[in-house]
Amino acid sequence: MASVRVTSLEVPVHAVRYSNQTLTCQYDLGNRKLYSIKWYHNMEEFFRYMPEESPSMEMFNNSNVKVIMEASTGEKVVLQEVDLSASGEYTCEVHSEFPDFIGADASAPMTVVVLPEEKPNIEGDVAGHYAVGDTVNLNCTAAPSIPEASLVWFINDKQASQECVHKYELEKLSDGLAVSKLGLNFRLNQSHFINGELKLKCTATIATLYHSSDEHSQQDPTAQVKEVRERPEEGSLVTSTADPGASSTSVSNGLIKRLLALHAIFLIFVHLLR
Repeated sequence: MASVRVTSLEVPVHAVRYSNQTLTCQYDLGNRKLYSIKWYHNMEEFFRYMPEESPSMEMFNNSNVKVIMEASTGEKVVLQEVDLSASGEYTCEVHSEFPDFIGADASAPMTVVVLPEEKPNIEGDVAGHYAVGDTVNLNCTAAPSIPEASLVWFINDKQASQECVHKYELEKLSDGLAVSKLGLNFRLNQSHFINGELKLKCTATIATLYHSSDEHSQQDPTAQVKEVRERPEEGSLVTSTADPGASSTSVSNGLIKRLLALHAIFLIFVHLLR
């Protein structure tokens, strides 16, 4: 005779604070009948389903979780607006009917999270422009959350090396939320300006629930100055790259030719007068 077993227990790994969450439990009793399904949070029973009883569903006083009875079936339990206290281990326990009363159970954890209400913020000298030889010294601070956001710096879309980053001690707030901060410090060289542009980006993530970023982007100021210097002023004459003395030589040759022509005309005029 096959044993009683829980074949599947689905509990959200992460649950957003104040959201409803559904837990499901599937089982195999062989050829036995179901006597009860019991649900526990951190070893404390909060819900029971007994198909042969009336009423068949019962919710127990538990300050950590509250069940939406009309949406639950025993195999499925819907938790109402979970708070931080709802984090912990959830257990589904099934029992077969008399005379065996064989039981089986399975457990899985759930963590209630508080997502940041704002994107991460880059702090430091971002108002001015960096140039080759400058030292970048910035901090990226995530908005308060539970758990703390994971921060990563990128330089031109490539993750910054460990030598360039500084991790600050986690800041705990009075309401239990946490603030993470990550520094970026390195010296700029010409290779950091790709096609004349520098991009610095900080991303904050919490599992697969939250992803946000802040970015600083600028052009190489030395390249812009060089471009201005090389650009001809409006209305100026653009000359060729020939010998600079060629222009004055051309003017002199033209003047000589005109003088010779006038001299020839003068000689013809004198000859006619004779």
